[in-house]
Amino acid sequence: MKLRFWGVRGSINSPLSPENYLSKIKGVLEQAVKEGISEKTDLDHFIAQLPGELKTTFGGNTSCVTISDDRDLLIFDAGTGIRNLGSQLISGNFFNPEIDEYNLIFSHLHLDHINGLPFFTPVHFPGKKIRFFSHHENFEKMLMLQQNSDFFPVSLESRPSNKEFNVLKEGHDFSIGNFVVRSKKLNHPNSSYSYSVEKDGKKIVYATDAEYTANSVLDNYADFYRNADILIFDSQYNFNELAQRYSFGHSTAEIGVDAAVSANVKKLLLFHHNHESSDRKIIEMKNSSIKYLNEKHPGSDLDIIISNEGMEFNL
Repeated sequence: MKLRFWGVRGSINSPLSPENYLSKIKGVLEQAVKEGISEKTDLDHFIAQLPGELKTTFGGNTSCVTISDDRDLLIFDAGTGIRNLGSQLISGNFFNPEIDEYNLIFSHLHLDHINGLPFFTPVHFPGKKIRFFSHHENFEKMLMLQQNSDFFPVSLESRPSNKEFNVLKEGHDFSIGNFVVRSKKLNHPNSSYSYSVEKDGKKIVYATDAEYTANSVLDNYADFYRNADILIFDSQYNFNELAQRYSFGHSTAEIGVDAAVSANVKKLLLFHHNHESSDRKIIEMKNSSIKYLNEKHPGSDLDIIISNEGMEFNL
């Protein structure tokens, strides 16, 4: 199965500002001067050696992640990242262009997880079928309300795609094609839900928007995350930010480390980056989590990775 990230930010989308762009350009030029780059042939090597915060941007779109095989597409959340996904689906550049049915599964209904839906191109095409899934009983009404004429020029119900709305129950496993999907409630205002997706002995867990205590992440969630090949984990804050934003419903990379190690996870994907965090700060948070891992769990082979728009994994 293939995992791909289309949006990795939290709370609100955060496009790269002109000031941030110029700061990156300045940093690149300073590195070029320092290394004495004078020939065009040196550029590829030079770019490869740049610090991460200068070589890339982790992206500014909000939550949207896909898991797919040759026959079925699972879309987790409809943040602003789903706009680009929709364009790629319609153009045939992603997924199987012969299949016109997609499955959209919501962790919860906060704006940063639904406000890309009006711009998800397949919704506007006849012949396309969108199967919506959520644990929130009123979610069809909420999605319709977002496109009420007071807020948006075209209603969701007026769109010509075939739409099916399914209310989920926690603890009730369900299947989509060859994928087995399980869910578990998270600690987040108005409730968020994590999802475990399994196929052919491989397991991916999508666990965004959750606040834990050091004990609760081990006592209540270790079994659900157990033996995951990939754990996508809310790491929006560092510890200082978390202390100032108690009850906001988010977590840290270090808590993710404890959860991953206790559950024998192979890869920890840091996700739902704070919209206020620069690329450099996100890298610093990863480095802090690696230091924490080495100090608290010496010998662990956990792989810690920053989720990035466009990043893909094949399992």
